[in-house]
Order: sequence, then C-alpha cells, then structure tokens
Amino acid sequence: MNNKINVFVKKWFDDVNGNTYHNVNFNYNNKNYNSGLTYGYGSQYKTTLKDLLIKNNLINENIINNDYYKLRDFINDNFNCIVMDVNTEQELEKIDYFNQI
Repeated sequence: MNNKINVFVKKWFDDVNGNTYHNVNFNYNNKNYNSGLTYGYGSQYKTTLKDLLIKNNLINENIINNDYYKLRDFINDNFNCIVMDVNTEQELEKIDYFNQI
C-alpha cells in the first residue's frame, strides 16, 4: 500500500521576462496547502515543498538540515510529485482543491 502524499506542482515560464515560477499544492489530513506563485526553476519546487511543510509545522526543520541529499530522499520516500507545465500565470495561481485518496 502506498502511503505517499500526492503533491501537485505547476510550472510556468514567463517568456516576456524570462523567469520561471512554480506553485506547490497538496492535501494533508483534509487540509489543503498551497505555496502560491514562487520563483524558481528545475527542481526548486522541492525546496518550496520543504519550506511549506516547515512553515505549517508538518515536519521538523532539523530532519533535513539543509542537506540536498536528505531533502531529495525525504521527498522521494514520502511524496508523489506530479509536475505539470501550464501556459499562463492565471493557471499557475489557480488553487486546486482536492482530497487525498
């Protein structure tokens, strides 16, 4: 049985200014969490996920200790990250409400 939490990551490239943004969204214990519009490209969303978890007291900051490999392993072991590209800022900022299954 898979007990991982599904995390929905939306990415948007602002071709006018050349910046990339993302939004991290997940549900835990029937509560939705959303990072909002966040600057960052590549796998930066993993750090945003970590920050969101710490900010909402869902994990202890010392679990990862700013170690990239601990962060990577922690996320891979506990989360299913579903990453999708969107075409507009409006699509990125839209908060998707869902229930964890």
